[in-house]
Amino acid sequence: MDKIYLTWWQVDRAIFALADHLREYGPDVIVGVARGGLIPAVRLSHVLGDVEVRVIDVKFYKDIEERMERPVITIPLHGSLEGKRVVVVDDVSDTGKTLEVVIDEVRKKGASDVKVACLSMKPWTKVVPDFYVFRTDKWVVFPWEEFPVVVRE
Repeated sequence: MDKIYLTWWQVDRAIFALADHLREYGPDVIVGVARGGLIPAVRLSHVLGDVEVRVIDVKFYKDIEERMERPVITIPLHGSLEGKRVVVVDDVSDTGKTLEVVIDEVRKKGASDVKVACLSMKPWTKVVPDFYVFRTDKWVVFPWEEFPVVVRE
């Protein structure tokens, strides 16, 4: 599968672009989907004025092109979201199955409204984010995923 490598600068520009639209929405809570959505979720929280961040972990991929049969929540959301406007943040909406699981969980926690924000989305996703920066059919490699780490001696 072809890959696209993003720089920290590109990611930061994308996060600021998302933040411009999220200000209009005015979320009470940001739910970051571990692992890929955590850095964007935290950064959005800071840019939007320290919006509360919660974390959920859902496992779906075993490897770059190998998925499990269905996504599984491994770290659930804690506490109520009763009456809250929630934005779910992830790095990529690929199949959309992970986001479906997270949206369902956020609704079960009582959120009054749920939106999805992703840096990118695949053309075939089942969940088109309410806010996203770009579409691609390539595997996106984010700067926090790059290897190897070089140790200076």
